[in-house]
Amino acid sequence: MASNRKIAPWQRKLRALLQKPAALPILAAICGLIIVAIAAIVVWFTVLGGKPADDSGSTSWSEPASDASYDATAGKVDVEAYEGTVLAVTEDAGQEYLDETLFLGDSNTVRYMVYGPEGNEEPFTTIDNNIGVVSMGVQQIATLKCENFVGRSSAVTMPEAVKIMQPRRVIIGFGTNNLTMNVDTFIEEYKEGLAAIHEAYPYADIIVNAIPPLDKQRSNTALSMTQVDALNSAIVQMCEEEGYKYLDSSQALEDPETGWAKTDYTLSDGVHLSQNGVRALFEYIKTHAYITEDTRPKPLNKVPEVQGVTPNLITSDPIAVRGENGQTSTKVPVEFVCSEGGTLSGATSQMVAKGGTCSTVTAVPNEGWEFVGWAATIGSTGGSGESLTFTVPGNADANGVILTAYFEQKEAEPTQTPEPTASPSPTPSASPAPVVPTQAPATPVPQPTQAPATEVPQPTQAPATPVPQPTQAPATEVPQPTQAPAPSEPTVTVPDNSTPANPAPAPEGTESVPAGAAG
Repeated sequence: MASNRKIAPWQRKLRALLQKPAALPILAAICGLIIVAIAAIVVWFTVLGGKPADDSGSTSWSEPASDASYDATAGKVDVEAYEGTVLAVTEDAGQEYLDETLFLGDSNTVRYMVYGPEGNEEPFTTIDNNIGVVSMGVQQIATLKCENFVGRSSAVTMPEAVKIMQPRRVIIGFGTNNLTMNVDTFIEEYKEGLAAIHEAYPYADIIVNAIPPLDKQRSNTALSMTQVDALNSAIVQMCEEEGYKYLDSSQALEDPETGWAKTDYTLSDGVHLSQNGVRALFEYIKTHAYITEDTRPKPLNKVPEVQGVTPNLITSDPIAVRGENGQTSTKVPVEFVCSEGGTLSGATSQMVAKGGTCSTVTAVPNEGWEFVGWAATIGSTGGSGESLTFTVPGNADANGVILTAYFEQKEAEPTQTPEPTASPSPTPSASPAPVVPTQAPATPVPQPTQAPATEVPQPTQAPATPVPQPTQAPATEVPQPTQAPAPSEPTVTVPDNSTPANPAPAPEGTESVPAGAAG
């Protein structure tokens, strides 16, 4: 029984479309797009919370209201007001200046032992002139036992270490871990620590370094540049009053227009100095040198072998990002750097949770160079090739992890040694070479230069009879230079060098000898 229900035009078109051979692939593609769209929406709201993903592993950042009102010039140190205390520009003092200096400080000071000048794998400092303690503040300078020496059963404080190491000068840099401290309290603690150093070893010049600037997009927005400026202004005033020198390194690290750290001068956390930041800092240190008469008692005492700072000495991070319910974030900065001879591809500065995995970074060698391997300040890179996906160790601290890719120059292809060419044959001289007879004559044969005054007649002029000599020598004898031979011996006829092609036969009783034959 036929149905009386009318079919809409769009239904007829749909049926016609479905009956075509290409209908099935088209429907499959449409269904696939719908499924992908649904999955993306689910991930967006359940995993990311509706926020864009961050490939670098850093936390999302939003500008605090206080940042918008920050004045880049209002709170900065007035250099002219503290002339004589603030170190002025000098000629580059070089590496020797650094080697004579002991650097004291927090985690940023630790980084001085990781980085070096561009194109040089040697770091700016070593454990022999660097005491940096992660998460340390000014309140612990005089009391925290941190430095270890061979032959000592326990660690010593920074002032005690200065006395043992006898540096010509000290450059000290604290304050990053004290940004939440009251300014007056901060200065009182700093004064106490500096006084302890001076009392322990009064022969070393003391230079106080400025607190480095923050990056505007920092992980912990509770830290502000207003606080940094306030503490630095208080530090330079303290130096003026106490007789210390002030190193205004902020001039090298800050963007003069914004007042914040220059781009790429900090890690992803916006606090710790990056490789670029440390290099700029040391360029400033060497060109704002303070060199006075060396008054240290001589000879210097022998310095025991340095073992360095006790690892994981401070477990809490006073400037870490605070998460929900005030809990400290478990994320730490991870930085990828490389030696001379290559570049890196990927996010070279990341914030990654302890136990978490970094996004992949690849070491790319330059032409003529080859990749050697990775090295980590803590943790293991395993047998990773050029591409590294690193897992952050659970014991990582606020200083984070630094991963370095190393390259080396390829050896040049050996060049083939050319075959030696044959030595040319000597060209005959005008004089004919002497001909050596196969058998020496019984009697000595005179050399042409030693011939007697009487000439020997030419073969062409020789008579059939024995050749008569014009002098006293008998016809049958050839005179010898020293002694005449016995009459019974045969006479030797010496032909001229210009012997014709067919010489005349020699007379009987004579022996023909080639001209110039050696005796």
